[in-house]
Amino acid sequence: MTPFETLIDEHHDEIFRYIWRMLFNAGRDPAASADLTQDVFERAYRAYDRLRPDSNERAWLYKIATNCTFSALRQGTRQMKRSQPLPDDLQWGPPDPMPGPVQTVMRRELLDRVGRQVGELPAKQQGALILRYLHELNYGEIAEVLECSEDSARANVYQALKRLRSELAGEWEE
Repeated sequence: MTPFETLIDEHHDEIFRYIWRMLFNAGRDPAASADLTQDVFERAYRAYDRLRPDSNERAWLYKIATNCTFSALRQGTRQMKRSQPLPDDLQWGPPDPMPGPVQTVMRRELLDRVGRQVGELPAKQQGALILRYLHELNYGEIAEVLECSEDSARANVYQALKRLRSELAGEWEE
């Protein structure tokens, strides 16, 4: 297996999930995720020989994925219905090992509300939040992906969390 094939093997699924979440949260049709993931790896393949040996390949792939996804969002991939729930395998947190029917419904409603609110965030805040908490990148890697300083990456995550807390608190008070 070539080094690039190993790179694909190690990171394909997480890049797909990242793109899927970005499209879903933006209210776009996540069916385009497979095509965008293919585009990411095609671009990575064309640029792979220019990648420095000491580079963080994972952050590099996320950067390409972010750029491809932002481009697709600007071009207007198909809109989807906002009422479409988040699939079980792409949830925002770990599943409850023994949920009852009421807990399952409540968890689904909460996750759908959080997903909608994340979709309302500015693109950089949304990307930073997803990269930090769902894909577990550190702030240095997020800065590399979003082409900003590490302080800016921290600020984007902080502002996203602050806005989510505010928005979700407002929903629960109603």
